[in-house]
Amino acid sequence: MSKIIFLVFCLSFSTSSLAWTLEHKSDGIEIFTKQMQNSDFKAFRGTVTVNSSLLNVVAHHVDLQAMPEWLQDCKKSELISSANGRDFYIYQQTDAPWPVSDRDYVLHMHFEQDPANYVVTISFEATQAFKKSDNDCVPVSKLEGYWRFTPLQDNKVLIEYETYADPSGDIPSWLANAFVVDQPLGTLKKLKERVENKQYPLPEMFNYIRAPE
Repeated sequence: MSKIIFLVFCLSFSTSSLAWTLEHKSDGIEIFTKQMQNSDFKAFRGTVTVNSSLLNVVAHHVDLQAMPEWLQDCKKSELISSANGRDFYIYQQTDAPWPVSDRDYVLHMHFEQDPANYVVTISFEATQAFKKSDNDCVPVSKLEGYWRFTPLQDNKVLIEYETYADPSGDIPSWLANAFVVDQPLGTLKKLKERVENKQYPLPEMFNYIRAPE
């Protein structure tokens, strides 16, 4: 019995140590962080509700070259390949604080919509399917996360943004973790302002994504 109690205690401690911690809450934006297992780098999760249609929010995310205008610390974003309207490979560069070298990576982005509730999820992950890197950048091999858009009543959308990355190279974890709140906070602030003030048409290739009736 004592061994069982000890095992339950250890499992409970392990689970609680990996729970999300609220780091910031203002202007409708909430930012959480979580310490990842077997890693010195934290993951982040951000949420915000915007006054916008679902299709407009999605449309802003498929304008890949415009991402540096709202994605915090993004210097470059360009399409490499797309075989359909669901899977995309994109190259991005991230601005790092001096004297750390900038980072770059190729992402595989996958779009899905749940036909039952209209929720759109864009999952993304660093991939080696395409080799591309700038000589002045350190390539990132571990980066994964998602965007999730949940339509609400009164033409509102709940946006969720979650990411975990190992920035590679010689960047210390304390420095990377110091920006783990700033990145999603700056991103969601700019994205909220953008989607509420600019209407984008959704390209024809995304006609499988439907708005709530």
